[in-house]
Amino acid sequence: MKKPKTIRIVPLILISMMLLLLITGCTPRVSYKYKIGVSQCVGGRWRDKVNNEMLSAQHLYDTDVKVCITNADNNTDRQRQQIDSLINAGVDLLVISPNEYRPLSPCVEKAKKRGIPVILFERKTSSQNYTAYIGGDNVEAGRAMGTYAARLCHDSIHVGRRPVVLEITGQLVTSPDRERYEGFSTVMKQHPELDFQHIKTNWTFEDSYATTKKWLLEGKPLDVVFCHSDLASLGAYKAAKELGKEKSIYFLGIDALPNEGIEAIQQGKLAASYIYPTHGEEIIALALKILEHKPYKRENIIKSVVVTPQNVDEIAVNANAMMRQNEYLITIQNKLEDYLGLYHVQRTILFVSVCVALVLFIAVLLVWRAIVITRRANRRIKELGKEQIRFYTNASHQLRTPLTLINGPLQQLSESKTLSVGDHELLDIVRRNAEQLLHLVTDVLQFQKETQKMVKEPQPDDAHAISRRSVQDGQHDIVVRDQSDELATVLIVDDNDDMRRYLRTLLLNRYYVLEASDGQSGWKLARESVPDLIISDVMMPVMDGLTFCGKIKTEPLTSHIPVILLTARSTEQQQAEGLSHGADAYLTKPFSAEVLLAHIASLLANRQKLKKVFSAEKQQTNENQEQEEKLSTPDKMFMDTLRQAILRNMSNTKLKMDDLGADMGISRVQLYRKVKAMTGMSPVELLKEMRLKRAMKLLKATDKTVAEVAYEVGFGTPGYFSSCFKKQYGKYPTDIKEDAKE
Repeated sequence: MKKPKTIRIVPLILISMMLLLLITGCTPRVSYKYKIGVSQCVGGRWRDKVNNEMLSAQHLYDTDVKVCITNADNNTDRQRQQIDSLINAGVDLLVISPNEYRPLSPCVEKAKKRGIPVILFERKTSSQNYTAYIGGDNVEAGRAMGTYAARLCHDSIHVGRRPVVLEITGQLVTSPDRERYEGFSTVMKQHPELDFQHIKTNWTFEDSYATTKKWLLEGKPLDVVFCHSDLASLGAYKAAKELGKEKSIYFLGIDALPNEGIEAIQQGKLAASYIYPTHGEEIIALALKILEHKPYKRENIIKSVVVTPQNVDEIAVNANAMMRQNEYLITIQNKLEDYLGLYHVQRTILFVSVCVALVLFIAVLLVWRAIVITRRANRRIKELGKEQIRFYTNASHQLRTPLTLINGPLQQLSESKTLSVGDHELLDIVRRNAEQLLHLVTDVLQFQKETQKMVKEPQPDDAHAISRRSVQDGQHDIVVRDQSDELATVLIVDDNDDMRRYLRTLLLNRYYVLEASDGQSGWKLARESVPDLIISDVMMPVMDGLTFCGKIKTEPLTSHIPVILLTARSTEQQQAEGLSHGADAYLTKPFSAEVLLAHIASLLANRQKLKKVFSAEKQQTNENQEQEEKLSTPDKMFMDTLRQAILRNMSNTKLKMDDLGADMGISRVQLYRKVKAMTGMSPVELLKEMRLKRAMKLLKATDKTVAEVAYEVGFGTPGYFSSCFKKQYGKYPTDIKEDAKE
């Protein structure tokens, strides 16, 4: 016997644990309660301002959040991929500013299926399954700038023609683009005295510049240019300035950012701009309300104003002050992140130190204990070796003599010609097993190696082959039994060929007998043949008897079949284990043939009594109800499913048993055997009785004619229905109708 490996294993365990602790401990981890993913459709100064406001708001509230921001750079496919990455990263909430109106809708739907709330920011999609929306009112922005443009034309532009107002938009594929155009064009339509023109571009500085320059070079008049961003308006301004016409044209934009739109108004480049609000801190506040299940508004419109030369200076002061405050907040947040990281590193180092000390202490105890156990085991091994030598020496004399006395007489009896063929077969079984026992004893006494197996067990491939062969060999014994005087079928499952032959000889004159060599093949054969009773060994290859019994009792198709377990395991605990797996009887080897036959007869008689429980003709009596309560759950489920299937198909006059079996998920043969075993009737007989029982209720409780009742319960003709009804109840259906009227 090898010495325990405790001493060698302990250092490896200690080293592995210490390395794991050190590796994980040196990685700073800052935990956040919520992780918010932000998907921006494009970059730019306006979105940079929004992003900075959201980042600065991470620690403004009682709950710490982590904001992760991505930028798609005006690429819809890239934005889809970024949103998928955020979802897979396990964010708690998504903030999406869609690049396009329709293509981003599937992303919103996917997030909803994953249970992730979605806030649409500044832009919308065609999907209505978002959680909330926050942003400026783009229609109002366009309307406000349209009103301001009309006022400029009336108050400041004096030409001998209709003033020309040119709106330069994007491709109208995003919600801000379309909504701003909707608001501006609506106002223009209210002023027919103005010549309103509209050109689609890619909503960039370069496109606005090129469009305006082309317009002016063609000699077309131009009084007001409105672009959907300050940057695009400055492109139009640059084109007009190069041609010396910037002073005769008013340029309008949207965004009014510090150091961009506001500064352009102060310098006289733009006549006005609409502050398109950012308020990133309000986005985080809305997200926390959603995550913490607090009340929130689904539509959150941020109000704004038009910046003109009259109010630009005051607005510029406030905007610059807010930008500086935002920068301060971001600086504070970065320092706070550093402090939190340092705190977690220190805490992890302390935790690792304590764990290492504890592990070292445990290691010392384990090493000492291993030394003590090893010494004690060595002493015990020497003592056992001496005891084994003495035991095997004595057993050599005690076992060889009885086995020799058994084999000799058996050999003489087997050569006798006065015995019958059955007696010779029994003697052959006894002789082979006695010789096998002699070989086993000889191997033990000669101190065969522990790794040598005295009984070769089948390998997995051999086991599957045995299962297939056993099922095939048993097919010839399967009998579809239609007669009332049928013999019960008993399935024998045992891996010992002689034991199966002995049991077959014992039962063949009383029952139909099927055989299987292991639990797996027995399970297949039981499902195909649905026997009346199963006798199974416990210790078998491929699938043992306990597992086999459990599958039999939990499968609705076979749950009614009684199972008798035969085994050499004779302790009370082992018997309790067998019964806990659903066995109806547990016999230990060697067993009495009379006791086994009595058990079989008793179990089959009990199953015969239970057949009366499910009679469709009679009302449930108290005794039948008590018997039904004793049935296992799978049996009840099967009968309930069968009744429901019959009720669903009762009116079908062309209903076949194949159709009924398909409805229940089993074959026609399996349906026949299961129903016959449970009720004592064939499925056809049970169907007819249930139809007639249903017809009796309809005749008594409704005003339907006999023909209507016949068709409703599935009879093809009223005449055949009346004939069957008279045979079942002794009265014609018309007699029942007349009795009901009285």
